[in-house]
Amino acid sequence: MSVAWIGSQPVPLTDAVRNAAKLLASSRCPVFTLDADVHGTRSAIALAERLGGAYDHAAGDLLAKEVALFTDHGGMFTTPGEARRRSSLIVIVGEIPVAHHELLRAWADSQPDLGDRQKRSWFHIDGTETAEAGKLARKLKAISLRGEVLSLPAALGVLRAGLQGQRIAASLTNIDRFKKALTTAQFPVFVFSGTSGETAGLVMLQGLIADLNKTGRASSVFLPADDDAWGTALTSLWMTGFPPRTGFSNSLPSYDPGRWDIQRMIRDKEADLHVWMSTRGGETPPRGGKIPLISLSKTNAPTSGAKITISVGKAGIDHDGVSYSSRTGTFRAVQAAQPSQLPSVSSIIGQLAEALPGKKALPC
Repeated sequence: MSVAWIGSQPVPLTDAVRNAAKLLASSRCPVFTLDADVHGTRSAIALAERLGGAYDHAAGDLLAKEVALFTDHGGMFTTPGEARRRSSLIVIVGEIPVAHHELLRAWADSQPDLGDRQKRSWFHIDGTETAEAGKLARKLKAISLRGEVLSLPAALGVLRAGLQGQRIAASLTNIDRFKKALTTAQFPVFVFSGTSGETAGLVMLQGLIADLNKTGRASSVFLPADDDAWGTALTSLWMTGFPPRTGFSNSLPSYDPGRWDIQRMIRDKEADLHVWMSTRGGETPPRGGKIPLISLSKTNAPTSGAKITISVGKAGIDHDGVSYSSRTGTFRAVQAAQPSQLPSVSSIIGQLAEALPGKKALPC
């Protein structure tokens, strides 16, 4: 089975690596789109630093929105484990990605065993309820907090004002039941995702939690829309001090979510080489732009439009690796479920680095 192509022609892996290294060496502004495990992400960022490039995640727009909740506004956050063991009152905010439904159902099948040991109760606050959000709420037997014509930000605003005893022009269903639940709960927790709603609504949510902390203790659990993307953000933070959409134009990392938006750079012809890395399988680079493309993808065929394609494996399937888990709120080691001969992203990037002029290996 071929694992490397130049254009549409299969070639030995060493030839593909050598030709890719030539493109990298001649590039003045390469950009890297990342979607890999921790080892792959670390290698890609180190290569971008060496070449003076910029990097972003494949789900860059959504990840930038989630990151902004922390960098622009901040809030009060706890871990999933703390919420499961300590909270008897959990509020689902907006729509939670399907990937996290199993986690929440597991909480529903358990009871807090530290601190607040009352029977756990659930509420769900939403604007215009979607089918998936309503389905999850019913499975959790969550009591609905919603207004008939209110968006999620408006509903959160009404709830916050109502809890402060302010006059409100609109109302929410079951708000009195929620107030009563708050009087006995020692540690209410609000669960939300970057897909839960608009940024303004999530900022309002953190304001509501801050209000509750004036007289008690409350927090929130953030469940990312994509665990792998959030793992990339955290890996980038410990390596550079910044999340993705960071560049190395002056040898030092520079974070700017507008300037280093990779797809915008490609559209506006600010980049001259695009390195696409995706281990999901079935993912292809967005169309647009005419700059050379190097594709490191989990694929059995050359990527359309790529000058060079190298097939790579996925951590946890083809090879061992480290990935982020929202279930634990941290990183975990993953073992290969179906070990294969496909190389890892980090091993290919290591070969590219050694094939560059100077043959200097990337840092560990």
